[in-house]
Formats: sequence, C-alpha cells, structure tokens
Amino acid sequence: MKILVLGATGRTGHLFTQKALDEGHVVTAYVRNPDKARILLGTHPNLTITPGTLDDAEQLAAASSGQDVMVSILGQKASIREFLHSTFLQERLPLIMQTVTGAGVKHCILLSAYGVGDTVRTASLPMRLVCKVIMRGIFTDKVKADALVAEYQPYISRAHPGRLTDKPGKGGVKVFDMASVERTPGIPTIAREDVADALLTIAKNPQNAGTDFLVTTGDVALHSPQK
Repeated sequence: MKILVLGATGRTGHLFTQKALDEGHVVTAYVRNPDKARILLGTHPNLTITPGTLDDAEQLAAASSGQDVMVSILGQKASIREFLHSTFLQERLPLIMQTVTGAGVKHCILLSAYGVGDTVRTASLPMRLVCKVIMRGIFTDKVKADALVAEYQPYISRAHPGRLTDKPGKGGVKVFDMASVERTPGIPTIAREDVADALLTIAKNPQNAGTDFLVTTGDVALHSPQK
C-alpha cells in the first residue's frame, strides 16, 4: 500500500510512519522540515521524504499522485492561544482535501479527537466538561474544519481517540464505528503508539472511507443490535 503522511514528524505521526514501514508499506512523508524528518525517521528503502507546505497545492498534488491513502496526523502547538481560539485546521484542511482527492486519492484518514462534534453525545459528564471547556478552542476548530470539507465525506475516515499520552502502547487497540457506540465511560486515555496502530488498521481497508471511528483500549457500551 502507498501511503501519503501529513504530520509525519509529530509525536503520533512518526510512530505511525515507522509502523507503516515496518509492515512493508511505501510511505511518502510530506513535511515542512525535511532535515528534521531525516533525523527523526532515518532512512528506509520504502520511505520518501518530500519537502513542502500545506498551502502549496502544486507540490502537495505531486506528492499525492499515485497514493492509495492519505493519513493526516496534523496538530498544532498547544499554546494558550490555541486552547482559547484556533483556526489551524479551518485554514488548511479544505485545500488539503481538494488537492489530495483531486490527485486521485480515494481514502483520506483524518486524526480527530473523541468529543469532537457529534461524538460528544456518547461521552460521560466529565468528558463533556473537558470537551466544552478545557479543549473548546481546538475542538471548535476541528468541527468547523469538518463542516468545510463535508463535500468530501465519502472519501474521509475520522479517527477519534481519547486523551493522548506518550506512554508505551498497551496493544489490543479497538476501533469501533462511532454509529455503534452508545456510551464511553470516564475520560478515555490512550497511548499515541496504540493510536498509530489504529490508524494503520483503518488505512488498510479502503471500505472504511466515509466512516468515523472511536479509537480506544478501554471499555465501550455499544448499541444493542436491532431485532
């Protein structure tokens, strides 16, 4: 599988990139700082590091050509300003989706967060407070960005993990269709390594396009099957 990765030098992105390479996939890391990428990712026969910015449609289109899937693991620095008011994804995601799908990529995976948008309906009261108060600025940015790329929904899979940690992964990560989730207890927490595993699982099935997923290592209450 040929994978275009945006955000390959981030804390979750570099873990995903390494896992994809370890499984034998061909990875193009589209990065702003290629020197940093080479230091962090090293060299690999299946890895291409392509320099470029997210607002350079021509360069991004060239990197997207021939790819089977695009995985966006973009994030911004969690400064006070971003917590209060962020427009990071609103400014970048529409051009990314237009360019990548225009280049022929049919499956685009976007790393989101549990509690964004309609996923908050399944959250516990403590988690809802986190979403609506502590993370309000960043989550609002994600919701508005999602609205701006609604026309590309058939091509999009969103991964919604809980609070991310840098601890070693537990393994056994679970990926649930958000439509099947009734309730998630507490404030779910998950290691970035486990999230990387989940992203790769989602990427390997093109039929996942158009579906939002809860990513977790914890317990989840699912809707009872209709009789």
